[in-house]
Amino acid sequence: MRHILLDTPLRCRDCRHHFWTFNPVKPTLLLLAVAALVGITAWFALELSDITPSRRAEVSLPHTQAAAGDANAQLKLGLRYAEGNGVIQNDKEATKWFALAANQGQTDAQYHYGLALLHGRGVVQDYRAAFRWIEKAARRGYPKAQYDLGELYRYGTGTAVDKPRAYLWFNLAAAQGVEAAAKARDSLVWQLDPEQLTAMQEEAQRMSLAPSTPTTPSPPPTTPTSKQ
Repeated sequence: MRHILLDTPLRCRDCRHHFWTFNPVKPTLLLLAVAALVGITAWFALELSDITPSRRAEVSLPHTQAAAGDANAQLKLGLRYAEGNGVIQNDKEATKWFALAANQGQTDAQYHYGLALLHGRGVVQDYRAAFRWIEKAARRGYPKAQYDLGELYRYGTGTAVDKPRAYLWFNLAAAQGVEAAAKARDSLVWQLDPEQLTAMQEEAQRMSLAPSTPTTPSPPPTTPTSKQ
């Protein structure tokens, strides 16, 4: 090994015998290679020391706060599991955190928990329960929930078909900039009587002017039954 690293192979012209002789260039090149390797290793170590702790904190902090009962952290953690952001994607785990936050009155979580129940993501599909949770978020002014609630009323999912109330919720969502809600609302105009339209428009106006009533937090629910 020493010969390979430090010496150069030569051959005698007369006897053709092979022998090694010291090459002063090789130690220099070897030292330069070692120094470069050490420098690169140190640079990567410094980069990881700066980045890794922050990333670990970013991932672990929601777990800590969520486990302590912070509804906003529970929502954030649920979204991470739903999207696979920094964690392994897991619908069951996402729905568990949505449910905990929803029962504390977190509006976004109520909507996402309702969607999970509606589509059976990580929990047994339950249209009636989905309707109730989406309605909670819609009544607190959440525009996506208002649009979806209109869809539930329009097609009778989790509730009886009610085109006037579908129009009402589409109207409220459209007023908050949901384009799909505006199109859905306009498509129902010809299916309602003038009296129904007037009544729903007046109710929409009253609801848009009235302050939303926060949901009273209730005890955390048991872990939702996972979808088989």
